[in-house]
Amino acid sequence: MSQASVPGVANDGTGAVSQQRQYELEQEAMPKLNRTVFQMVLNEIIPMAYAVEVSKTVQKDETGEVAMGSLSLESTVPGDDNTAARRMRSSVMAVYNLAKLAEEDEDKYNSVLKRIESLGTSIGSKISDMLIFAKNPSISFKNMDLLSVMKFICRDVWKHVFGKQIDNLKTNHRGTFYLIDLDYAPIQDFTVEPSVLEEQLSEEDLQIYELKLVEPFLQFPVGIIKGVLHSLGHPLDKVVCLATYADKPKEKSKVGGFPKGINFHVQITNN
Repeated sequence: MSQASVPGVANDGTGAVSQQRQYELEQEAMPKLNRTVFQMVLNEIIPMAYAVEVSKTVQKDETGEVAMGSLSLESTVPGDDNTAARRMRSSVMAVYNLAKLAEEDEDKYNSVLKRIESLGTSIGSKISDMLIFAKNPSISFKNMDLLSVMKFICRDVWKHVFGKQIDNLKTNHRGTFYLIDLDYAPIQDFTVEPSVLEEQLSEEDLQIYELKLVEPFLQFPVGIIKGVLHSLGHPLDKVVCLATYADKPKEKSKVGGFPKGINFHVQITNN
């Protein structure tokens, strides 16, 4: 007796759904997230990482572990409401407090950056596996040359996570790659709020301060890149990835946008 076929579902003659079609069906069934909301969630990683680090030192239970209730960014001041606007203020202040932490306690500051990067690494690894399966479940990236891997990050991964591709990919042909995003999405609306400054700054000092505030936001994409490379067979201790600021060409500069692009330096070490 012949197997009945299901309309729109490819099978191998035995009634088995193909891997590719199975993936497509699973994707169609998964709940979708609005991209704007997704970007807001990404930006909340920074204040939450700061809150976790602060809570490690100020509130522990009798076992010496961090109490989960202490990780909230919500205010505990009597009479303070829990409106969305107030929660947004809490998140914004966490960013400014993190910059202050960089001056007061470098070890704690670096611990926050490491936590943010670790989250990016975990997400990058999972996204890489998902995208590879989506393109061709049978393809193997394990032995693919690094240039092709970098193109995969620039096109597929960046588009999936940040809604746009990397603007430019360069290499020195000695194992170092430069991934340049001139409009890194999560920081494009970032501005310094004058009311929270302890002193009035010159325009030059204000820009320097703004760049310092944004530094933690760059650790997440650094982690994304490391996570993708790790999922493709490169040990994390062999992957070097640093984020620096890049000047924008005049045609890319716009009033009100973040003044700098981001340059990700990526290298796989052999030692």
